[in-house]
Amino acid sequence: MKKILLFVAAIMTCLAGAAANKNASITVDSRVKYQHVTGFGGFSPSPTWQYWLNDSDMDKLFGKGDNQLGLNILRLYIANNKNGWGSSVANAKRAKKYGAFVFASPWSPPAAWKTNKSDSNGGSLLESRYADWANYLNDYYKYMKQQGVTIDAVSIQNEPDWNAEYQSCIWTGQQMAKFLREQGAKIECKIIAPEAIHFTKGVHEPILNDDEACKYLDILGGHFYGWDGSSYPLAAQKGKEVWMTEFLINERQQNNGQNINWNDDGFLFARSINDAMLANMSAWVHYSLKRYYGVYGDGQFGTTNNVITKRGYILSHYAKYVSGTTRVRHSVDDASGKLTSSAYITASGDSVVVMVINPSADNYSTTISLPFYTSVGKQIVTSASLNAKKTDMTQEAETYQPEVTVAPYSVNTYIFVKSAPRTDLPEIDESAVSIFADNFDLYGASCIPSGWRAKSEEGVRSAGNYSLGPRIMGFSAEGAMQYAFYFRTGTAVGYVSYGEESAHRLYLEPGNYTLSYSTVGWKAKPNVIAYINTASGAKVTQLISTPKTSVSANGSSARITETTDKELDFTITTAGNYVLKWTIAAASNGLNEALLGNVKLVRHDDEEETAIPLITNESSITSPVIYNIHGQRLTHLQRGVNIVDGKKIMVK
Repeated sequence: MKKILLFVAAIMTCLAGAAANKNASITVDSRVKYQHVTGFGGFSPSPTWQYWLNDSDMDKLFGKGDNQLGLNILRLYIANNKNGWGSSVANAKRAKKYGAFVFASPWSPPAAWKTNKSDSNGGSLLESRYADWANYLNDYYKYMKQQGVTIDAVSIQNEPDWNAEYQSCIWTGQQMAKFLREQGAKIECKIIAPEAIHFTKGVHEPILNDDEACKYLDILGGHFYGWDGSSYPLAAQKGKEVWMTEFLINERQQNNGQNINWNDDGFLFARSINDAMLANMSAWVHYSLKRYYGVYGDGQFGTTNNVITKRGYILSHYAKYVSGTTRVRHSVDDASGKLTSSAYITASGDSVVVMVINPSADNYSTTISLPFYTSVGKQIVTSASLNAKKTDMTQEAETYQPEVTVAPYSVNTYIFVKSAPRTDLPEIDESAVSIFADNFDLYGASCIPSGWRAKSEEGVRSAGNYSLGPRIMGFSAEGAMQYAFYFRTGTAVGYVSYGEESAHRLYLEPGNYTLSYSTVGWKAKPNVIAYINTASGAKVTQLISTPKTSVSANGSSARITETTDKELDFTITTAGNYVLKWTIAAASNGLNEALLGNVKLVRHDDEEETAIPLITNESSITSPVIYNIHGQRLTHLQRGVNIVDGKKIMVK
């Protein structure tokens, strides 16, 4: 073993010696806010399982001091026999001592209530037992309260879409919506659902789209096994936080006996947390807290029993410094494409937190552009040799562009404290009224989004079509575009368009407009032509552009580092329906392919704006084309200002 350790140390020394010095920059804009971040935590099972945690362990995990992780979410197991409920009381009490959010998930209802009468895997809950199951979950809440612990939330079912070999129960999204609609009122605490294994939209969308069922859903929960990298803006539109409530990363050690490897496993773990934040999730909850793949060692595969693991220190970066903040817009200029990051502003607004993950052997001199001036801050770093090491950062003079060093193979938290405001931030055009925007994040990957069409050699395709042809592709959220519409020209001239579908017309009043969008070449850099057409096909105007860059890899691991951003100004003189359209010049041989994203259409109000009409009868609005004042598509009218068919209306 000593020889192995010396060999690994020698390799690390060589890697450190070979590290290159590179430059990078990160820009933070706190005016653009995303999700509130509730917190981070993990699962503690029953004492009958070998991973049980005593009070001392819980203190290390949920305490806020040095050499403690500062977790603030605890997930418990609801046994399907009431005799097993008492096992979770001690851990729940200890977590509550530190102010943690405590919720519990069931793996299966009692066997007699299931279609297969099995206490183990499979089967579904009998509809005749829906009321019994609601009462059972509420009885667990009341039992814990009698023991002196107020549980914050219960889940309806762990992984309802997975017929596991262990305890499980199968639910469809429609069944869960029916359960919530009819029985949700019986449960006296918050409800988390559906905790689907892949964060599958087909399981949770029936709940979100059922107003009565959605009323009883408090938190949209899901698991990361096979997650496609999507965010879930429909949940945000319904006012629901999105939580990642279970992920077990890398159990391969059980198969080949290898120890956890810092350079691989540590950064896979860190990236999964950061990816969830970039996908607008408000919480990240690991599976078993105590395990060699968890945050607290069990003595297997290189971990020491009852000692915090590297993954634990990584999670503490987020638990201690990101919990309670709001994620804000940031961008990364890193030619190597290796750095991963995210940015947050504290509730008080006086500090910005920037997370930076460097999984490479390179050393980065990094400039961080802040929305304010700063002179003091802190750096927290975890590496092969450091565990959440804190260092004070003091600038020689106030600056809004502090420079930091991102060491090789490190996870870093930078906290900058505001000393003075900036007066040179780019201005926002207050005269521009956004009437249409589509970043394609409402749909996720692999589909044609609602209201859009795509034509290729396969013919014309619209929403609901899935194939390997024109479709939404998903990329790293840190890039210039997380989602992009892939389209192409082959034997027939290909295009994408919005406004041709009868249920999604684009109605424009007379006025001055600007269409902005981004393009990237796919494998090459073909000419992309943007059109504004009337509904009958008459051309109003066009713009020909050539993408500066191209990509050729699909998936969340690929980052679009640069886009060609264009603006097309035009004037509408006659009110009516119009079409936005992008085509690609014909290919001389094979295919010409491109990506489209960041689509936004604004109207410029040159004159003083007239009063916005107040709508008191929402049923009088029948158009499905509804946006908020930020240009985000809505599924229904919301209180305040809405934009319907290009016109502002006020809903009380």
